[in-house]
Amino acid sequence: MVREQDDKPVPSVRQLTGAGATTLDLLRQATAGRHAAIESQLGLRQGFGRAHYGRVLQGFDAFLAVWEPRLLRALPLHLQPWFTAGRRAALARRDLGALGLPALPWLARVPPLAGPAEALGSLYVLEGSALGGQVIAAQVQRHLGLRPEHGLAYFHGGGAGTAARWRAFQRLLADALDADPAGQAGAVRAAVATFDGLIATFDSLLHERAAA
Repeated sequence: MVREQDDKPVPSVRQLTGAGATTLDLLRQATAGRHAAIESQLGLRQGFGRAHYGRVLQGFDAFLAVWEPRLLRALPLHLQPWFTAGRRAALARRDLGALGLPALPWLARVPPLAGPAEALGSLYVLEGSALGGQVIAAQVQRHLGLRPEHGLAYFHGGGAGTAARWRAFQRLLADALDADPAGQAGAVRAAVATFDGLIATFDSLLHERAAA
């Protein structure tokens, strides 16, 4: 069952804020509730066990295996090398192998991405999750004793380079969309849909924890 959070209407750019707001501002405002919802759903900010952590990895693996190729096709050619350099699907799959867990590709609920603006809105969600993954990686090391080379590659990601990549993404986003209200609207829709897809992907995997 998909959570009620998924059914909330997508706010328009006009509803979110006044003129002059950056694309990053709009995306943050539009997705704040969903960001909080998935953070609670994943349950990686407090105590958790290896089985729960493994289910989280299976969810990210399933989603990224579909999302990364779809995102790449929607991006303009000049941004594709930048995106490719930071792809993380292989890291999630490596972690599953290290932990002896199967991939569950049928779980993925990935939205369509119709062009560059929607690609950037969707990318906002996953690039932001890479930044948050640095905090999660520290939690996983503390609770489970895993290491980047064994079971923690996905959340460790780019390690010390993650913040610099996030700043680079912010510049790309601003250059592409800050002067394009129609593009901003598409990015907002895609970011919301991406959060909803992630929530739906994790719903069956993590339902028992949410219901506890």
